Amino acid sequence: MSNHDWIIIKNKQQIEWIREAWKYLNELLYLMRDNCKAWVSLIELEDLAQDFMDKNNVKWTFKWFEWFPANLCLSVNDCVVHGIPDDYILKNWDLLKVDTWVTHNKFVSDSAFSIVIWWEMTNPLAQDLIDTTKKALDTWFTVTWPWKFVYDYSKAVYNVVTNDWFNVIKTLTWHGVWIKWHERPYIYNYPHPDTKKIQFVPWMVVCFEPITAVKSDDVMYKWNNDWNLYCKKWDLWAQWEYMVAITENWIERLSGID
Repeated sequence: MSNHDWIIIKNKQQIEWIREAWKYLNELLYLMRDNCKAWVSLIELEDLAQDFMDKNNVKWTFKWFEWFPANLCLSVNDCVVHGIPDDYILKNWDLLKVDTWVTHNKFVSDSAFSIVIWWEMTNPLAQDLIDTTKKALDTWFTVTWPWKFVYDYSKAVYNVVTNDWFNVIKTLTWHGVWIKWHERPYIYNYPHPDTKKIQFVPWMVVCFEPITAVKSDDVMYKWNNDWNLYCKKWDLWAQWEYMVAITENWIERLSGID
């Protein structure tokens, strides 16, 4: 089996269906960003997302997968990913990561963003980390083309992050997406040797997802549940995610907010 045999190739019609899901996802992401404010609880954001999905007749993608109980992953400060919305009330200076998916006509759209509650100067270190993460993500447009090796993008992300004196979480990956919320390829945000073997194949859809931290490069569990992952050095982390289609001679961002 070659390194590309397990990549699920889409066609033009399927990518059009993914675009339809993207429209709902982006609207949901902007709604979340507008409501990420101090004195709002994480469960209130989850309830708002559920109301949006009910009104627009879109389905959850991740909810109840292996008993995860929510539509949103809401991760605060040193919580890296998969934060379960609870009664935690956001405070000025908190670093919040919002990651979500929607399914429309069986097709999935997936994106994430990070935000400092209130405004950036309440937590300048967190804002610097967010800015670096977004800058690393945006290298996709210059180094991602059909038949280029994934190594070039992974290396570009890693270089941007480390040149700004931050780190990447090496144990978490970006991934393909289609009718499943995660599918192959699973690719690291640093120049892992395996990324030299994988190319961007026309008509694949991937989610670019730099996951960064101030110091940590690994995660750990705490005692509260089996989902929330935390920075191993108890520091801040950030995330930003776009879903991108690779076609025969161009690339297109399918979801994600600026």
